[in-house]
Amino acid sequence: LAQSNPGWGLDRLDEITPVLDNTYNLTSNDGTGRTIYMLDSGLALNNSAVAAEFSGRALAYELFENGNTIVNGEDCFGHGTQVASAIASNTYGVAKSANIVSVKITDGCGIESRISRSITAFNQLAEWVPAGTIVNWSNGIWNEDGSCYPGIINIALENAISACHNAGIIVVVAAFNDTCNTADFSPTRILQAFVVGGTSMDRIAGYGQDEIFYIPGQGGSRTGSNISGFAPGESILTMKKDGTATYANGTSMSTAYVSGLFAIACQAAGTFCDSAITAASLYQAMRDTGQVGTVTGVGGTVLPNGTPSRFLSNQW
Repeated sequence: LAQSNPGWGLDRLDEITPVLDNTYNLTSNDGTGRTIYMLDSGLALNNSAVAAEFSGRALAYELFENGNTIVNGEDCFGHGTQVASAIASNTYGVAKSANIVSVKITDGCGIESRISRSITAFNQLAEWVPAGTIVNWSNGIWNEDGSCYPGIINIALENAISACHNAGIIVVVAAFNDTCNTADFSPTRILQAFVVGGTSMDRIAGYGQDEIFYIPGQGGSRTGSNISGFAPGESILTMKKDGTATYANGTSMSTAYVSGLFAIACQAAGTFCDSAITAASLYQAMRDTGQVGTVTGVGGTVLPNGTPSRFLSNQW
């Protein structure tokens, strides 16, 4: 499959260098047979145009806690639909044949979510899904005033993500968009999360106020030594909850792209992902494919906070 005019993000994702050809090329490895759980604001499958983009490969679930339904699975905010489309939709997605299971963790039609919901979801997934499953968490923990200090640590969330990792489940986590250090916040500080930063071409991304998770006065990808790799995260062509095209910013989109890359890589690797004892070997295998020395800071400077300069692309 050679998709023309895919948007710069998909175009960059299938290149070893930042020379674009206005095409996204897929081989027979398109995510077939792989499942990605998306913990987000839901998925607007009640819209026929959105549903058509997934060709029956997507489900929108509610999250259950203590036997009670606490949220509805449809996306009335839009972020989850954008993320899902970047992962696996027919037009905007990286892994165009992967399965998406959306688990709504947000409140009503907003983006706010109690961390307890993510903890519940990760703990349930650790018990229920097999090794080689991919979980996309395009969310974050941040200071409401946009400050970097003090950072916020939530051990229960980290333990839940670690439980998934220790069951061989791939947990792909957004670095977040407040320009802080990943080392100061949960869960971006832990090795059990595969943390993804965002780029605009091959410089670190800095966002405007159209970013859903925009922090006033800040607005740029986090950096830090625990970032496993970077992927496109600014002006990403994606889909709104009404099924129309839009552009989105943020490490949410970068994380979605890398979840799609994991689906393609695991398909290409046969039983490698499914036989993992923990996700550590899967994380390292993905890092090993990245192009080192590619991503720079603003103005071509060295990335701060000991951040690895590693761009992840589709090589399968």
